[in-house]
Amino acid sequence: MSEYDRLEFKHLEAIVAIADAGTFTAAAANMRLAQSALSRRIGEIEDVFKIQIFERDRTGATPTPAGETLLQFARATLQSRIEIVDVVQAIQHASLQPFRLGFTPFIDPYVIEAVAESYQVLFPHGSIQPENVEMSDVVDRLKESELDAALVTLPLIPDGHRIQKIMKKRLVVCIRKDDPLAEKERLDPQSLNGRLAIFSDPRHHPIAHARLLEMLKEKGINPKVAKPTFNGEQVQYMVRRRLGVALVRQDEPLHDDLTTRPIDGVDWTIDSALVYRTDRDQLALPLLLRDLAKRFSVKDESTQRKPPHRAVSGKELQQELFSNAKSHSND
Repeated sequence: MSEYDRLEFKHLEAIVAIADAGTFTAAAANMRLAQSALSRRIGEIEDVFKIQIFERDRTGATPTPAGETLLQFARATLQSRIEIVDVVQAIQHASLQPFRLGFTPFIDPYVIEAVAESYQVLFPHGSIQPENVEMSDVVDRLKESELDAALVTLPLIPDGHRIQKIMKKRLVVCIRKDDPLAEKERLDPQSLNGRLAIFSDPRHHPIAHARLLEMLKEKGINPKVAKPTFNGEQVQYMVRRRLGVALVRQDEPLHDDLTTRPIDGVDWTIDSALVYRTDRDQLALPLLLRDLAKRFSVKDESTQRKPPHRAVSGKELQQELFSNAKSHSND
């Protein structure tokens, strides 16, 4: 047996337990071991590698420099073990239970595509069931276990669920290229009085609508009333028809007649998040959350991405995702 094979999980668990408890006595009690058995585990490693892991005195046990390094390795290795077991269980679980993902109308199609791709990469034989849902129905659908998670735009009032932010995009003003405002690099908030139109229907996301009105009021901007919609193509059409200027995501693909400008002194964003409940038996979710945290760690308002050739409607995207999920599940 190689000396490297002598280092086992039980030794790593002992190192972490002593470091966390501060004493051998407390660590042994936490592990439900005799103190002599715990000391023996540490002694085995110290003898094999000819190192001292802990300094012991009347106040307790403190890791030595070598012990600190071994402690960091122990924590990482034990966490990896947990993740590996979770992966195996989640893969088995995903093969039996489809992942039901809701998404609300204001969610960027790119975010939906990225979450679906993340799931299908993690679970090639799993099945994802995306569904377009109204913001007002999300919380109830999660409570009733009709959805495993949902992509929403914030803000959202917490109600027994967890929220993991996915991405934020800066809001800018969409205007015609021949608009005098286009000659400016940044727009004075007062120049938008009576011109900035709110096209979103407040019924789709009442909290976000109310917050937007508050932010506009804080900057002294009086918006105009416009026909409600959440379709980006319709908003751009209305701007092109000179029915007003509008707030859009910074990297939203635009018609050739249009451009965008930031508002001076304003840093508003539209934040996307994954909402879920922790009391549901969906083992795929923890892995998905970890992968999304990595995928979107730098995907904020400064992220540059290639725009799609054309805007994709929620219905088209849902059909595409259903098609992809079905093909994966049949592989």
